[in-house]
Amino acid sequence: MKAAVAIIFAIAVAGAGWFGWTKYQGAQETKAAALSVRVAATQTERQLEARKEDGITFAEYFKRGSSVVDSLDQEVTRLQTGQWDYRPKDRDTAIEFIEQCKSIVRSDQSDAHLLMEKGNAQDALDAANKEYDEATSSYSIEWASKRRSTASDNLIEVLNKQIKNIQESEPKIKRLLAADEAVKAAFGQNAGLSSEVVSRLRTNIAPSKPAEKPKEG
Repeated sequence: MKAAVAIIFAIAVAGAGWFGWTKYQGAQETKAAALSVRVAATQTERQLEARKEDGITFAEYFKRGSSVVDSLDQEVTRLQTGQWDYRPKDRDTAIEFIEQCKSIVRSDQSDAHLLMEKGNAQDALDAANKEYDEATSSYSIEWASKRRSTASDNLIEVLNKQIKNIQESEPKIKRLLAADEAVKAAFGQNAGLSSEVVSRLRTNIAPSKPAEKPKEG
């Protein structure tokens, strides 16, 4: 009888130890996933705010953006190659969030590229208009007219690209917001993007209110 009790006690102790170890390992995996989410959110928010910094050039902005994407790639690789025996769902939630962060950073860089292209195209059109206004001979007028037409077409092309980029960014923002909600549900409300950034992103995709009609009489 005593032997049986001892065996049962030993099994209970072993079971408790196994349960404790499993809980500990699971918590460590959750902690690792949450850390990657924090790193991704911090770097993404900094990059989205970078264009507002005084004195930053387009070259510096693009270089920083590329560095952020590389860093996010490294976080994904770290998660994919890690040991996830207990909380693989936490890993998948973190990876999805990081992938959406990468997508929004690339979209923001594309917007900056188009902003730079628009500035160059507008400068070219202004120069062409000036050349046309100053032209005197029939030959110079014809040449300036062709140049102005080409510059105008180039500007319109860039504007159309901007419209397309805005349209394509909306579903990307929605996916990022959904991924952010998922990490907050998994790791707590302090995980993921800050409330300020979330609010701004939601504003970007909110439908525009129709203009009010003037009252009659």
